[in-house]
Amino acid sequence: MRLLSCSLVALLLTGSTVIAQEKPSIEVAGFSISKKDPKSEFGQGLSQMRSPGLEVDLYFVVPGATVLSLDGEQSKATVKSSDGKELPLTEQFDGLFDISIREDGDRGIISFKSEELPSKKATALTVDGTFALIVGKDLKTVDSEVKLMEGATVKLGPIEATVDSVGEAFGDPYKQTFQLSSKKPFDSIKSVEFLDAKGEVIESADGGSGSFGFNGDYTYNKSWQLASEAKSVKMRISYFAKTDTLKLPAKLEFGVGL
Repeated sequence: MRLLSCSLVALLLTGSTVIAQEKPSIEVAGFSISKKDPKSEFGQGLSQMRSPGLEVDLYFVVPGATVLSLDGEQSKATVKSSDGKELPLTEQFDGLFDISIREDGDRGIISFKSEELPSKKATALTVDGTFALIVGKDLKTVDSEVKLMEGATVKLGPIEATVDSVGEAFGDPYKQTFQLSSKKPFDSIKSVEFLDAKGEVIESADGGSGSFGFNGDYTYNKSWQLASEAKSVKMRISYFAKTDTLKLPAKLEFGVGL
């Protein structure tokens, strides 16, 4: 029994060590190459399902962290084919890189593209760069009352927002939907819970988010659906009071055999 207990303790300690040693990782999730249609006036591809050029998705995992966004200015990467040709990256709406963060916050997809194609003799591609992930620190929770009427204001931790619109929900059990807008992004918000006048939780669903603007002047919006017709609700907001930058290096060679 004593020997068995010692073995079990050793096994548990070994497991803990493995978990503690988990490190950030990044790999190629997928890519596509599509020819441009020379007869297209609008730059469409011969493949109607894909944009012309090269598109790459990288899958990252940052154990124990909550990723909020990607710092496009600090993120740099080059793409080269095996014959030495560099494929310049294409500027998109938010810069050269797009990020999609999974619900658990510690993983996601970084996407980028090039309008140029690798040469026909190329057998592989290489991504070489560093991606600067903004991660949340110092989690706090506060309550704010919000009136569900256009023009009403609410403070979500460090973010001052305005109710843009209130309307009908898209289906049961939800009764109404509303959207907030702010000059600051909602990235620092980890979660939002809604409470009625009795302090009971109102069932809710994320209605999506977005942004618009140009030349550094952007407006950000976020919406929710509520299973309540209340004209005023309490928002319980969990947000990160601080952020840090985690630089994730990537040197990945890939080809048909992912």
